[in-house]
Amino acid sequence: MSAIKGKKCTCMTRRLILWVLLTNIMLLLYCLTNPTQGLPARHMSSKYVKLLTKNVSSPSLSTSEVCSPKVNIMFMKTHKTASSTILNILFRFGEKHKLKFAFPDGRNDFFYPSPFLCSQVKDYRPGDCFNIVCNHMRFDHQEVAKLLPPDAVYITILRDPVDLFESSFNYYRRAVPLTWRINGENQLVEFLNNPHTFYSPEAFNSFYLKNLLFLTLVLTTTWRV
Repeated sequence: MSAIKGKKCTCMTRRLILWVLLTNIMLLLYCLTNPTQGLPARHMSSKYVKLLTKNVSSPSLSTSEVCSPKVNIMFMKTHKTASSTILNILFRFGEKHKLKFAFPDGRNDFFYPSPFLCSQVKDYRPGDCFNIVCNHMRFDHQEVAKLLPPDAVYITILRDPVDLFESSFNYYRRAVPLTWRINGENQLVEFLNNPHTFYSPEAFNSFYLKNLLFLTLVLTTTWRV
């Protein structure tokens, strides 16, 4: 009985050895026919390395295509456009690169909706130059340009006025006393059906019921706020 078991073990051992040899032969043939794929880079001969790298060059960018970070930025922050997210990114960017911000004096905005003046900047002195301006303001290019270098970039975020009004109405409604008198489940619809009943240019915070993009970006002297 033990002799039979011994023969079976010997037979299995021979088969296993044969399988290993065949596998190694197949791997060797594969490596010989595909030298660059079958061997790790560290085992390639210099001949193969030169062959692979010959005529291969990294793409080059022209001077006009080279991307460099802008550090002088005017971000015209607009209402209900996810601008606070960009504001926080700019804060972190400026802190990382030790840039100089023009901050409002005692508020989180530049006395919006009053037109922007350089005197609204904290500790401002004529001739001061800043890297980043990014808080809410009623834009006035002539005043803003006094704060920034000539190469400053001006950016903002725009949103569909209809979507913006719906969002701002629901968000600022509690800050506009005139809208407190609106009844019904859908107060926005009630307001749109009869806007003159719930709006007066002299009323407190009534500017929130206007087109905020237009009010923020277009400075006019005839538009009462």
